[in-house]
Amino acid sequence: MNRGLERDLPGAVRSFPACPESRAPGVRRGFPRSGGFTFIEMLLVIGVLGVLFSIGALSFRGLMPKYYLKTSARRLGTWIENVRLSAVSRNRWMGIHYVLTPGPDEQPYYQIIPPPLEDYPDQPVDQRTFLQKEYLSPGVRFSRIVLPNSRAIESGTINVLFSPMGNAGSHVAVLEGESGRIMSVKVNAITGSIDFVENGEATFQNFEE
Repeated sequence: MNRGLERDLPGAVRSFPACPESRAPGVRRGFPRSGGFTFIEMLLVIGVLGVLFSIGALSFRGLMPKYYLKTSARRLGTWIENVRLSAVSRNRWMGIHYVLTPGPDEQPYYQIIPPPLEDYPDQPVDQRTFLQKEYLSPGVRFSRIVLPNSRAIESGTINVLFSPMGNAGSHVAVLEGESGRIMSVKVNAITGSIDFVENGEATFQNFEE
C-alpha cells in the first residue's frame, strides 16, 4: 500500500518519526523542578525555627516569676478591697486569715473571714467557718505581714479584721518570689486605698490608724 492510499483510508494510523532526543542513550526526560523546598532546605528552616522558639521560651520563662508575683499581689489586693467594702456595707466585722507557713506540700494561702452569725453577733473569729482557700501563685510566698504598730508576723497565721466603721484593718502584706523579688500590698483601711510597691517594702510612715 502506497503512502497516498494510506492517507485516504479512514482510521488509518499514521506513523511519526521518533524524537531524536528520546533515542539518545543516557538521557532521561522529566518534569521541571517546582518552586517548593527541598528536604535539606526544610531541615534548615525547622532548625532555625527551633532556635528561635528556644530563645523565646527562655525569655518567657525568665519573666514568669515576676508575672506570678504581680498576679498574686493584684489578686490579694482585689480580695482585700472586697472584704473591706463588705464589712462596711453589712455592718459586720470581716477580715482576712493569712497562712504564712502552711503544710510541707501546700502553697501559702489566705481565706476570707465571714461576718458573725445574725443570731450570734459576738461570735469569735475562731468559731467562724472561713471561706475557701485562695492560694498564691507558684513560687510566691508571704514574707511577712506588717501591722500599723510595726509588728511584723513572719510565720504561722494571723487574722486581720476590718471594722464596719472602716477605721481598722490597715496592714502591709509583703510577698516574695522565687528570684528574691518582693512586692508589698499596702492597705489603708481609713481611706480604702490599696498601694502596690514593687521591689520594696511599704511602711506606715504616711498614715496611722
